[in-house]
Amino acid sequence: MKTRIQKRHIRTFLGFLALSAIWLFIGWIARGYALDVDIGLVEQARQQLLTQYAGEALESRDLSYAAIRGMLGRSGDPYAAFLDADLSQRYLDDLGGLSGGVGVVAAVNNGRMVVTRVIPGDPADLAGLKAGDVILGVDGYIFSEQTSETEAAMLIRGPVGTTANLLVQRGDEILWLKPVRKELPVASAKMLEDGVAYLEQFNFSPPAAPLIKSYLELLLQVNPTGLIWDLRSNGGGSMDITQEVLSFFIEDGLLFSAVLKDGTRKTYLASGNSIAPQIPMAVLVGAQTYSSAETAATAVQASGRGILIGETTHGKGTIQTSVPLLDGSLLKYTIAHWHSPSGESFNGRGVTPDMVVIDNPDTSQDEVLEAALEYLLQYSKP
Repeated sequence: MKTRIQKRHIRTFLGFLALSAIWLFIGWIARGYALDVDIGLVEQARQQLLTQYAGEALESRDLSYAAIRGMLGRSGDPYAAFLDADLSQRYLDDLGGLSGGVGVVAAVNNGRMVVTRVIPGDPADLAGLKAGDVILGVDGYIFSEQTSETEAAMLIRGPVGTTANLLVQRGDEILWLKPVRKELPVASAKMLEDGVAYLEQFNFSPPAAPLIKSYLELLLQVNPTGLIWDLRSNGGGSMDITQEVLSFFIEDGLLFSAVLKDGTRKTYLASGNSIAPQIPMAVLVGAQTYSSAETAATAVQASGRGILIGETTHGKGTIQTSVPLLDGSLLKYTIAHWHSPSGESFNGRGVTPDMVVIDNPDTSQDEVLEAALEYLLQYSKP
């Protein structure tokens, strides 16, 4: 009897071990299985809509695009965007400094693209666009609540010489305005009164670094008493290009860093290729100083290389990546936050200038530029 009981206990114990092994195996694959279930859920819903929905016929790709946009919306990333194949090529051209624009600064909120500034003399200005206008669509595409700021910007930009057909609301009036896209400026340079050099930069696209270098070399040939670097209308760009341009002004040390999701910190140091490391410098900033342009401003401020004059910057302290998808479309989302040399983040609050000066739009004077000139002239006096 005792032997039979012992054998029964042994069989029970072995059965328990086998069952435990099965559940252990299930535990190991659970995460992968959950992922398969999630993918299956999306595909099941898509197939049901494609085959059973009694309304207007749906397109498979439209449903896939809607799912992607839904995921981006759920992420809460204000700078995330999904671009179809056509817009993704425009985006890549824009990153390379190859696309044309109409000379307008605008902000998108809930499908409303509100014009905040029209560049004087540029196509949008010549076509009659005004600050405060609302751009409802372009080239037959009507903006919606799902339209991201990146999508709207890429729809307005495009090949140089083509017309941007803008549907515009001005109060109760609806207008069609047709500015012709022109080559986007990267930078300009000139000499101001009393020997002060002026360098205005609009972005940090790949052409910016060699162009800024050539401008600086030309300006330095006349031995200026000071330099004004105007970043007030700079929309940012590549962090690598920002590092390269900053290195023209700052001889050595940490310029800024990028902190990734896992806490990894990538540092950006001055390259040692300085051109103008000693000339007194004022950097002009404002609400349209954006992204990597803010990084440049805080690097100058933190290093003591120059003074910041103007208004608090936009406050975009994040870095995005662009991932091409199977059909040529593109996924853009945030991968890192940039920090000042001291490790401070300015995301959401901007960089505060050393000297706050507000330009009055009702006057013909540029009060910020005048303040910078006055500062540099006082600085250069013995």
